[in-house]
Amino acid sequence: MRLIDESVHYTTPIIRVGKHEWAMQVYEFSGRRYTRYRWRRLGASDTAWQDERDWPRYNPHDTHDGFPRTLCRHYYRHQAAIEHALGRSGQATLFE
Repeated sequence: MRLIDESVHYTTPIIRVGKHEWAMQVYEFSGRRYTRYRWRRLGASDTAWQDERDWPRYNPHDTHDGFPRTLCRHYYRHQAAIEHALGRSGQATLFE
């Protein structure tokens, strides 16, 4: 679902996890930046990306929100770019 006043600032490279493709986005909504995962079935490049909350096993009470654990590694591989897109400078902000 894309809202009118939202804009995407960064999207990670697409990864394959099982029978699905995943990507993480940094987007702005109402002046604040947030992250979200997007997913779609493998080979469905003409299909719109699904919202993370539409994932069949989505569970906000689970440590990994019910998402494949491989997404944690994907996040950490791109953490510097994600933090930059969020407007954070990483751990340097802890010591300033």
